[in-house]
Amino acid sequence: MSPQLIPKYIEELALNIANEEAKNAQEASTREGSLALARRLETESETAGFTSVKDYIQSLTTDPKGVEPPEGTTPTSAFWSHGIPNTRAPLNWNSERFLDNRYIAEAWARSQNKRNPGSAQTLETTAGGRRLNEMYLFEDAVRKALGGDEEGYTYAWARECWGNISQTYAEAAEGPVVVFAETAHTRSILYNSELPTLHANQHVGLDNINFAYPAPQAWPKETRTEVGTNGVRAQVQVDDPSLPHYVDPVAYATQDPVARQAAVAAECASVTAERAERTVEKAGSASSATESRGPEAETPAAAVPKQTEKPTASIPVWQMGFKPTPVKPEAATATSTVKSTAPPAPDLGKQATGTGMG
Repeated sequence: MSPQLIPKYIEELALNIANEEAKNAQEASTREGSLALARRLETESETAGFTSVKDYIQSLTTDPKGVEPPEGTTPTSAFWSHGIPNTRAPLNWNSERFLDNRYIAEAWARSQNKRNPGSAQTLETTAGGRRLNEMYLFEDAVRKALGGDEEGYTYAWARECWGNISQTYAEAAEGPVVVFAETAHTRSILYNSELPTLHANQHVGLDNINFAYPAPQAWPKETRTEVGTNGVRAQVQVDDPSLPHYVDPVAYATQDPVARQAAVAAECASVTAERAERTVEKAGSASSATESRGPEAETPAAAVPKQTEKPTASIPVWQMGFKPTPVKPEAATATSTVKSTAPPAPDLGKQATGTGMG
């Protein structure tokens, strides 16, 4: 039986969150709003003892305390990338009405927390994620008010800040996590940072990575069944044949079943080995940093918080897209909901890490 489309109440809540966010971003992009935001950040950075706003912001993105859940809870963490066309969503960077999966994930988290407080979260609802989000670093006017490209406040730097805090968030996750995406695009933070970090996280691991959406319906049945599993989608990529770990969804179904499954297994083993090597290198760097700071930098065993019982969050399995709302013929253009498509150059929002993404 096919999964249900994303529930209507999730769509409505996600649209409310998205439109409110768009309103706040628009206010921050005005001259008055951007200058007020820059002054606030300057005051905050000075109070925190930083000589520059840039250093202050960057420190927030790597602070584990900023992404810690409320005391006594270990919620199911949500991650996201890409989104779904929707005619009632705000305009995106490409002047298209597009609902980021961020807002769908946040709507899911809110609904879970309403049923079971402290059971779910997204990056943007943590203290650190919320603070970074309220800086609106993707707005040109805000970066200009802070000093502009000449001072290093570039669009690429803004993506780097979100990449850093996304990794910090993934490092802090525990237990099952949920990914709001069909696949992980090679230009996304999800693919380049979050999934590798979750895979290596001893409190999560590959078996606890769950996709909220099934594999794309456009894939052949054999590909959906074999490549569309959570574990495989968390490791391989399907959008860039020039990069490692690529699987062609269409060609895959035409290959010998035994050979293709063996090839995917080998590809996943290669990904696991690469991620393990990266984890070892990172651990070595962290160890060296701790030694350079001296014994006082180590955390006493008594200071390690005790594990708490994890609230139950229901991990969704929804089909991408929304159930169209019946409308009068003359109003159809203005109010109908667009069904999900797979655009060749997806809008990855803040999750974009490559060049050429607006």
